[in-house]
Amino acid sequence: MEKKIIFTVFAILFFNGINAQNAACDGSRFKQPTFTTVKKTTLVYATAFTYTELPPSLPDTVDLKMDVYEPQGDNAVARPVVILAHGGSFISGDKNDMKTDCERFAKAGYVAVSIQYRLYPFLTLGFPDSTDIIGAVAKAIGDMKAAVRYFRKDAATVNLFKADTAHIFVGGYSAGAVTALHVGYVDETDDFTPFVQTAFDTNGGINGNTGSAANQSYSAAVKGIYNRSGGLYRRSWIDEGEVPMVSIHGTADNTVFYESGLAAGIAYLEGTGILHPYALDQNVDSYLETVVGGDHVSMYTSTQYAGQVNNFFNKALAKFESITCGTSSVTELETAADKLLKITPNPVANAFSITFDTPLLTIASVHIFDAQGKQVQTVLNYSKGQQIVVEHLPTGTYTVLLQNGVGVFKSGRFLKK
Repeated sequence: MEKKIIFTVFAILFFNGINAQNAACDGSRFKQPTFTTVKKTTLVYATAFTYTELPPSLPDTVDLKMDVYEPQGDNAVARPVVILAHGGSFISGDKNDMKTDCERFAKAGYVAVSIQYRLYPFLTLGFPDSTDIIGAVAKAIGDMKAAVRYFRKDAATVNLFKADTAHIFVGGYSAGAVTALHVGYVDETDDFTPFVQTAFDTNGGINGNTGSAANQSYSAAVKGIYNRSGGLYRRSWIDEGEVPMVSIHGTADNTVFYESGLAAGIAYLEGTGILHPYALDQNVDSYLETVVGGDHVSMYTSTQYAGQVNNFFNKALAKFESITCGTSSVTELETAADKLLKITPNPVANAFSITFDTPLLTIASVHIFDAQGKQVQTVLNYSKGQQIVVEHLPTGTYTVLLQNGVGVFKSGRFLKK
Protein backbone atom coordinates (compact mmCIF):
# COMPACT_ATOMS: atom_id res chain seq x y z
CA MET A 1 0.00 0.00 0.00
CA GLU A 2 2.82 2.39 0.91
CA LYS A 3 4.57 1.74 -2.43
CA LYS A 4 1.32 2.44 -4.29
CA ILE A 5 0.91 5.80 -2.52
CA ILE A 6 4.51 6.75 -3.25
CA PHE A 7 4.05 5.83 -6.92
CA THR A 8 0.81 7.83 -7.13
CA VAL A 9 2.45 10.93 -5.67
CA PHE A 10 5.40 10.50 -8.06
CA ALA A 11 3.04 10.14 -11.02
CA ILE A 12 1.16 13.31 -10.09
CA LEU A 13 4.39 15.27 -9.74
CA PHE A 14 5.78 13.83 -12.97
CA PHE A 15 2.77 14.57 -15.13
CA ASN A 16 2.29 18.00 -13.59
CA GLY A 17 5.88 18.67 -14.62
CA ILE A 18 5.23 17.36 -18.10
CA ASN A 19 2.35 19.80 -18.58
CA ALA A 20 3.98 22.81 -16.91
CA GLN A 21 4.45 26.00 -18.89
CA ASN A 22 8.04 26.99 -19.61
CA ALA A 23 9.10 30.07 -17.60
CA ALA A 24 10.92 31.56 -20.63
CA CYS A 25 7.69 31.98 -22.62
CA ASP A 26 7.19 35.64 -23.52
CA GLY A 27 4.88 35.52 -26.53
CA SER A 28 7.61 35.58 -29.16
CA ARG A 29 10.38 33.23 -28.00
CA PHE A 30 10.01 29.69 -29.37
CA LYS A 31 7.76 30.75 -32.29
CA GLN A 32 9.99 33.25 -34.10
CA PRO A 33 13.72 34.10 -34.26
CA THR A 34 14.81 35.98 -31.12
CA PHE A 35 18.56 35.32 -31.33
CA THR A 36 20.94 36.18 -34.15
CA THR A 37 23.78 33.70 -33.50
CA VAL A 38 24.09 30.14 -32.25
CA LYS A 39 26.87 27.98 -30.85
CA LYS A 40 27.47 24.31 -31.63
CA THR A 41 28.81 21.60 -29.35
CA THR A 42 29.66 18.10 -30.60
CA LEU A 43 29.80 15.22 -28.13
CA VAL A 44 29.02 11.51 -27.65
CA TYR A 45 25.48 10.92 -26.43
CA ALA A 46 25.49 7.10 -26.25
CA THR A 47 27.27 3.89 -27.16
CA ALA A 48 25.49 1.26 -29.24
CA PHE A 49 26.11 -2.21 -30.61
CA THR A 50 27.25 -2.53 -34.21
CA TYR A 51 25.69 -4.99 -36.65
CA THR A 52 26.19 -8.59 -35.51
CA GLU A 53 26.79 -9.71 -39.11
CA LEU A 54 30.01 -7.67 -39.35
CA PRO A 55 33.35 -9.49 -39.38
CA PRO A 56 34.86 -10.19 -35.91
CA SER A 57 37.79 -7.93 -36.77
CA LEU A 58 35.51 -4.87 -36.63
CA PRO A 59 34.46 -3.15 -33.35
CA ASP A 60 31.45 -4.48 -31.43
CA THR A 61 30.25 -1.03 -30.38
CA VAL A 62 30.18 2.49 -31.76
CA ASP A 63 30.11 5.87 -30.04
CA LEU A 64 27.19 7.93 -31.35
CA LYS A 65 27.77 11.68 -31.62
CA MET A 66 25.43 14.62 -31.84
CA ASP A 67 25.70 18.31 -32.70
CA VAL A 68 23.93 20.50 -30.15
CA TYR A 69 22.97 24.01 -31.28
CA GLU A 70 22.12 26.63 -28.65
CA PRO A 71 21.17 30.30 -28.89
CA GLN A 72 24.25 32.41 -28.19
CA GLY A 73 23.94 34.51 -25.04
CA ASP A 74 20.78 32.78 -23.81
CA ASN A 75 20.05 33.19 -20.09
CA ALA A 76 17.03 30.87 -19.90
CA VAL A 77 17.44 28.13 -17.31
CA ALA A 78 15.24 25.58 -19.14
CA ARG A 79 14.92 25.36 -22.92
CA PRO A 80 12.73 22.95 -24.93
CA VAL A 81 14.71 20.48 -27.02
CA VAL A 82 14.23 19.50 -30.68
CA ILE A 83 16.14 16.34 -31.68
CA LEU A 84 16.50 15.82 -35.44
CA ALA A 85 17.88 13.05 -37.66
CA HIS A 86 19.13 13.27 -41.25
CA GLY A 87 17.94 11.39 -44.33
CA GLY A 88 19.74 8.87 -46.52
CA SER A 89 17.56 5.72 -46.67
CA PHE A 90 19.25 4.39 -43.51
CA ILE A 91 22.42 3.70 -45.48
CA SER A 92 23.98 7.16 -45.83
CA GLY A 93 23.80 10.77 -44.64
CA ASP A 94 25.48 12.87 -41.99
CA LYS A 95 24.36 14.83 -38.92
CA ASN A 96 25.61 18.02 -40.55
CA ASP A 97 22.77 17.65 -43.08
CA MET A 98 20.33 19.05 -40.48
CA LYS A 99 22.43 22.13 -39.71
CA THR A 100 20.03 24.64 -41.29
CA ASP A 101 17.00 23.25 -39.42
CA CYS A 102 18.92 23.20 -36.15
CA GLU A 103 20.15 26.77 -36.53
CA ARG A 104 16.63 28.01 -37.22
CA PHE A 105 15.27 26.27 -34.13
CA ALA A 106 18.16 27.52 -31.99
CA LYS A 107 17.60 31.11 -33.12
CA ALA A 108 14.03 30.76 -31.86
CA GLY A 109 15.33 29.76 -28.43
CA TYR A 110 15.34 25.96 -28.60
CA VAL A 111 18.17 23.56 -27.90
CA ALA A 112 18.36 21.96 -31.34
CA VAL A 113 20.14 18.67 -31.90
CA SER A 114 21.26 16.69 -34.93
CA ILE A 115 22.15 13.12 -34.11
CA GLN A 116 24.36 10.49 -35.68
CA TYR A 117 22.57 7.15 -35.75
CA ARG A 118 23.63 3.71 -36.93
CA LEU A 119 23.45 3.19 -40.68
CA TYR A 120 23.23 -0.11 -42.51
CA PRO A 121 26.81 -1.00 -43.58
CA PHE A 122 26.00 -1.81 -47.20
CA LEU A 123 29.64 -1.63 -48.29
CA THR A 124 30.34 -4.61 -46.03
CA LEU A 125 27.03 -6.48 -46.04
CA GLY A 126 25.71 -5.60 -49.50
CA PHE A 127 22.57 -3.69 -50.43
CA PRO A 128 19.80 -4.24 -47.84
CA ASP A 129 16.45 -5.91 -48.42
CA SER A 130 13.23 -4.96 -46.63
CA THR A 131 14.03 -7.12 -43.59
CA ASP A 132 17.47 -5.54 -43.27
CA ILE A 133 16.01 -2.04 -43.46
CA ILE A 134 13.38 -2.77 -40.80
CA GLY A 135 16.28 -3.82 -38.57
CA ALA A 136 18.08 -0.56 -39.40
CA VAL A 137 14.93 1.42 -38.55
CA ALA A 138 14.69 -0.38 -35.20
CA LYS A 139 18.29 0.59 -34.45
CA ALA A 140 17.68 4.21 -35.45
CA ILE A 141 14.60 4.35 -33.20
CA GLY A 142 16.69 3.08 -30.29
CA ASP A 143 19.40 5.64 -31.02
CA MET A 144 16.97 8.58 -31.16
CA LYS A 145 15.34 7.46 -27.92
CA ALA A 146 18.77 7.31 -26.29
CA ALA A 147 19.31 10.92 -27.38
CA VAL A 148 16.01 11.91 -25.76
CA ARG A 149 17.05 10.14 -22.57
CA TYR A 150 20.47 11.84 -22.69
CA PHE A 151 18.88 15.25 -22.13
CA ARG A 152 16.75 14.03 -19.24
CA LYS A 153 19.81 12.49 -17.62
CA ASP A 154 21.85 15.64 -18.27
CA ALA A 155 19.17 17.86 -16.73
CA ALA A 156 19.08 15.64 -13.64
CA THR A 157 22.88 15.64 -13.21
CA VAL A 158 25.38 18.16 -14.64
CA ASN A 159 22.71 20.22 -16.46
CA LEU A 160 25.09 21.17 -19.25
CA PHE A 161 22.37 22.13 -21.74
CA LYS A 162 19.66 23.49 -19.41
CA ALA A 163 16.99 21.41 -21.09
CA ASP A 164 13.30 21.69 -20.35
CA THR A 165 12.76 17.94 -20.14
CA ALA A 166 8.97 18.32 -20.09
CA HIS A 167 9.16 19.55 -23.68
CA ILE A 168 11.32 17.39 -25.94
CA PHE A 169 10.37 17.12 -29.62
CA VAL A 170 11.78 14.84 -32.34
CA GLY A 171 11.89 15.04 -36.10
CA GLY A 172 13.95 14.87 -39.22
CA TYR A 173 14.03 14.55 -42.96
CA SER A 174 13.28 11.40 -44.98
CA ALA A 175 14.78 8.45 -43.03
CA GLY A 176 15.21 10.78 -40.06
CA ALA A 177 11.51 11.68 -40.19
CA VAL A 178 10.64 7.99 -40.51
CA THR A 179 12.64 7.40 -37.33
CA ALA A 180 10.92 10.25 -35.48
CA LEU A 181 7.42 9.14 -36.49
CA HIS A 182 8.13 5.67 -35.12
CA VAL A 183 9.61 7.12 -31.93
CA GLY A 184 6.46 9.18 -31.45
CA TYR A 185 3.81 6.61 -32.33
CA VAL A 186 5.07 3.06 -31.76
CA ASP A 187 4.19 1.56 -28.37
CA GLU A 188 3.59 -1.80 -26.73
CA THR A 189 -0.11 -1.82 -27.65
CA ASP A 190 0.58 -1.89 -31.40
CA ASP A 191 0.29 -5.03 -33.50
CA PHE A 192 3.51 -6.03 -35.27
CA THR A 193 4.04 -8.51 -38.07
CA PRO A 194 6.46 -11.29 -37.06
CA PHE A 195 9.48 -9.84 -38.88
CA VAL A 196 8.86 -6.37 -37.38
CA GLN A 197 8.53 -7.93 -33.92
CA THR A 198 11.80 -9.79 -34.51
CA ALA A 199 13.54 -6.56 -35.53
CA PHE A 200 12.50 -4.88 -32.28
CA ASP A 201 13.30 -7.94 -30.16
CA THR A 202 16.78 -8.22 -31.68
CA ASN A 203 17.48 -4.59 -30.80
CA GLY A 204 16.23 -4.52 -27.23
CA GLY A 205 12.51 -3.95 -27.79
CA ILE A 206 10.76 -0.76 -28.84
CA ASN A 207 12.93 1.32 -26.49
CA GLY A 208 16.13 -0.16 -27.92
CA ASN A 209 19.36 -1.14 -26.18
CA THR A 210 21.33 2.00 -27.04
CA GLY A 211 23.00 3.75 -24.13
CA SER A 212 24.18 2.85 -20.65
CA ALA A 213 22.01 1.48 -17.86
CA ALA A 214 21.85 5.00 -16.44
CA ASN A 215 20.66 6.36 -19.78
CA GLN A 216 18.09 3.57 -20.05
CA SER A 217 16.59 4.51 -16.68
CA TYR A 218 15.12 7.74 -18.09
CA SER A 219 11.96 8.25 -20.15
CA ALA A 220 12.09 8.57 -23.94
CA ALA A 221 8.64 10.21 -24.18
CA VAL A 222 8.30 13.13 -26.62
CA LYS A 223 5.77 15.95 -27.05
CA GLY A 224 5.59 16.36 -30.83
CA ILE A 225 7.01 15.43 -34.24
CA TYR A 226 8.63 17.52 -37.01
CA ASN A 227 8.15 15.52 -40.19
CA ARG A 228 9.84 16.40 -43.48
CA SER A 229 8.90 13.83 -46.14
CA GLY A 230 8.64 10.89 -43.79
CA GLY A 231 6.41 7.85 -43.39
CA LEU A 232 5.22 5.22 -40.94
CA TYR A 233 5.09 1.47 -41.50
CA ARG A 234 1.43 1.34 -40.46
CA ARG A 235 -1.01 4.23 -39.94
CA SER A 236 -2.84 2.13 -37.31
CA TRP A 237 0.11 2.70 -34.97
CA ILE A 238 -1.19 6.25 -34.46
CA ASP A 239 -3.52 5.97 -31.47
CA GLU A 240 -6.20 8.38 -30.34
CA GLY A 241 -4.92 11.49 -28.60
CA GLU A 242 -1.21 10.85 -29.22
CA VAL A 243 1.38 13.58 -29.76
CA PRO A 244 0.94 16.18 -32.54
CA MET A 245 2.82 16.13 -35.82
CA VAL A 246 3.67 18.97 -38.18
CA SER A 247 4.50 17.73 -41.66
CA ILE A 248 5.47 18.68 -45.20
CA HIS A 249 5.39 16.28 -48.13
CA GLY A 250 5.52 16.59 -51.91
CA THR A 251 2.96 14.82 -54.07
CA ALA A 252 5.64 13.86 -56.62
CA ASP A 253 7.89 12.25 -54.00
CA ASN A 254 9.19 8.99 -55.49
CA THR A 255 11.42 8.10 -52.54
CA VAL A 256 8.98 8.20 -49.63
CA PHE A 257 5.68 8.30 -51.45
CA TYR A 258 3.08 10.90 -50.51
CA GLU A 259 0.46 8.16 -50.10
CA SER A 260 2.20 4.77 -49.88
CA GLY A 261 4.68 2.50 -51.62
CA LEU A 262 8.13 0.95 -51.43
CA ALA A 263 10.27 3.73 -49.96
CA ALA A 264 13.59 3.98 -51.81
CA GLY A 265 12.47 0.80 -53.58
CA ILE A 266 13.16 -1.24 -50.43
CA ALA A 267 10.45 -1.23 -47.76
CA TYR A 268 6.76 -0.33 -47.63
CA LEU A 269 5.80 2.92 -45.88
CA GLU A 270 2.61 4.90 -45.58
CA GLY A 271 3.35 8.53 -46.39
CA THR A 272 2.04 11.70 -44.82
CA GLY A 273 -0.81 11.94 -47.31
CA ILE A 274 -2.28 8.89 -45.57
CA LEU A 275 -1.03 9.57 -42.03
CA HIS A 276 -2.42 13.11 -41.78
CA PRO A 277 -6.14 12.38 -42.38
CA TYR A 278 -5.87 9.22 -40.28
CA ALA A 279 -4.33 11.22 -37.42
CA LEU A 280 -7.17 13.74 -37.60
CA ASP A 281 -9.67 10.88 -37.39
CA GLN A 282 -7.86 9.73 -34.22
CA ASN A 283 -8.10 13.20 -32.64
CA VAL A 284 -4.39 13.70 -33.07
CA ASP A 285 -3.28 17.27 -33.76
CA SER A 286 -1.81 17.32 -37.26
CA TYR A 287 -0.78 19.87 -39.86
CA LEU A 288 0.28 18.90 -43.39
CA GLU A 289 1.83 21.26 -45.92
CA THR A 290 1.13 19.41 -49.15
CA VAL A 291 3.42 20.57 -51.96
CA VAL A 292 1.70 19.76 -55.24
CA GLY A 293 4.40 18.64 -57.67
CA GLY A 294 7.10 18.69 -55.00
CA ASP A 295 9.63 15.85 -55.04
CA HIS A 296 11.75 14.36 -52.28
CA VAL A 297 14.86 16.54 -52.50
CA SER A 298 14.83 19.60 -54.74
CA MET A 299 11.58 21.08 -53.44
CA TYR A 300 13.45 22.13 -50.28
CA THR A 301 15.83 24.31 -52.30
CA SER A 302 13.52 25.39 -55.13
CA THR A 303 12.32 29.00 -55.16
CA GLN A 304 9.01 27.69 -56.52
CA TYR A 305 8.19 26.04 -53.20
CA ALA A 306 10.11 28.33 -50.83
CA GLY A 307 6.93 29.92 -49.50
CA GLN A 308 5.38 26.59 -48.56
CA VAL A 309 8.60 25.26 -47.02
CA ASN A 310 8.91 28.39 -44.90
CA ASN A 311 5.23 28.20 -43.95
CA PHE A 312 5.74 24.63 -42.75
CA PHE A 313 8.64 25.65 -40.52
CA ASN A 314 6.65 28.53 -39.05
CA LYS A 315 3.75 26.17 -38.35
CA ALA A 316 6.18 23.86 -36.49
CA LEU A 317 7.46 26.76 -34.40
CA ALA A 318 3.91 27.89 -33.64
CA LYS A 319 2.81 24.42 -32.56
CA PHE A 320 5.86 23.65 -30.45
CA GLU A 321 5.57 27.07 -28.80
CA SER A 322 1.91 26.45 -28.01
CA ILE A 323 2.78 23.10 -26.39
CA THR A 324 5.73 24.54 -24.47
CA CYS A 325 3.92 27.66 -23.32
CA GLY A 326 0.45 26.26 -22.79
CA THR A 327 -1.11 28.63 -25.29
CA SER A 328 -3.84 27.92 -27.80
CA SER A 329 -3.01 30.72 -30.18
CA VAL A 330 -3.40 30.98 -33.95
CA THR A 331 -4.65 28.41 -36.38
CA GLU A 332 -1.42 26.47 -36.37
CA LEU A 333 -3.03 23.08 -36.87
CA GLU A 334 -6.20 22.03 -38.61
CA THR A 335 -8.87 19.81 -37.16
CA ALA A 336 -10.81 17.22 -39.09
CA ALA A 337 -13.75 19.62 -39.34
CA ASP A 338 -11.92 22.55 -40.92
CA LYS A 339 -9.37 20.69 -43.04
CA LEU A 340 -11.11 17.83 -44.80
CA LEU A 341 -13.28 18.38 -47.86
CA LYS A 342 -16.84 17.14 -48.08
CA ILE A 343 -17.06 14.94 -51.17
CA THR A 344 -20.55 13.97 -52.34
CA PRO A 345 -21.41 11.24 -53.08
CA ASN A 346 -18.80 9.02 -51.47
CA PRO A 347 -18.23 6.25 -52.62
CA VAL A 348 -18.23 7.66 -56.15
CA ALA A 349 -19.57 5.93 -59.24
CA ASN A 350 -19.24 8.49 -62.05
CA ALA A 351 -18.85 12.00 -60.63
CA PHE A 352 -18.67 13.95 -57.39
CA SER A 353 -18.84 17.52 -56.14
CA ILE A 354 -16.94 19.31 -53.38
CA THR A 355 -18.41 21.51 -50.67
CA PHE A 356 -16.55 23.61 -48.10
CA ASP A 357 -17.40 26.49 -45.78
CA THR A 358 -14.34 28.73 -45.93
CA PRO A 359 -14.19 31.03 -48.97
CA LEU A 360 -11.36 30.64 -51.46
CA LEU A 361 -8.84 33.46 -51.69
CA THR A 362 -8.18 32.95 -55.39
CA ILE A 363 -9.21 30.73 -58.29
CA ALA A 364 -8.80 27.09 -57.28
CA SER A 365 -7.61 23.93 -58.91
CA VAL A 366 -8.37 20.34 -57.93
CA HIS A 367 -5.73 17.60 -58.02
CA ILE A 368 -6.60 13.90 -57.70
CA PHE A 369 -4.01 11.27 -56.69
CA ASP A 370 -4.23 7.50 -56.62
CA ALA A 371 -3.14 5.30 -53.71
CA GLN A 372 0.48 5.32 -54.92
CA GLY A 373 0.58 9.12 -54.91
CA LYS A 374 0.45 9.46 -58.71
CA GLN A 375 -1.53 12.45 -59.98
CA VAL A 376 -4.28 11.08 -62.23
CA GLN A 377 -6.49 14.10 -62.87
CA THR A 378 -6.46 17.91 -62.59
CA VAL A 379 -9.36 20.36 -62.82
CA LEU A 380 -8.38 23.99 -63.32
CA ASN A 381 -10.55 27.02 -62.51
CA TYR A 382 -12.72 24.95 -60.19
CA SER A 383 -16.06 26.43 -59.09
CA LYS A 384 -17.71 25.47 -55.82
CA GLY A 385 -20.22 22.66 -56.34
CA GLN A 386 -18.92 21.82 -59.83
CA GLN A 387 -19.25 18.16 -60.81
CA ILE A 388 -15.95 16.35 -61.39
CA VAL A 389 -16.27 13.34 -63.67
CA VAL A 390 -14.13 10.33 -62.66
CA GLU A 391 -15.92 7.46 -64.37
CA HIS A 392 -12.69 6.67 -66.25
CA LEU A 393 -10.75 5.99 -63.03
CA PRO A 394 -10.36 2.38 -61.84
CA THR A 395 -11.78 1.19 -58.52
CA GLY A 396 -9.72 2.35 -55.54
CA THR A 397 -9.11 5.06 -52.96
CA TYR A 398 -8.12 8.54 -54.13
CA THR A 399 -6.89 11.71 -52.45
CA VAL A 400 -8.30 15.09 -53.52
CA LEU A 401 -6.37 18.32 -52.95
CA LEU A 402 -8.05 21.69 -53.40
CA GLN A 403 -5.40 24.31 -54.13
CA ASN A 404 -5.65 28.08 -54.28
CA GLY A 405 -2.96 30.57 -55.24
CA VAL A 406 -1.26 30.26 -51.86
CA GLY A 407 -1.02 26.51 -51.40
CA VAL A 408 -3.13 23.46 -50.63
CA PHE A 409 -6.34 24.76 -49.14
CA LYS A 410 -8.15 21.57 -48.17
CA SER A 411 -7.91 17.85 -48.75
CA GLY A 412 -10.16 14.84 -48.75
CA ARG A 413 -10.48 11.26 -49.92
CA PHE A 414 -13.04 9.22 -51.85
CA LEU A 415 -13.61 5.63 -52.82
CA LYS A 416 -14.20 4.99 -56.52
CA LYS A 417 -16.66 2.12 -56.99
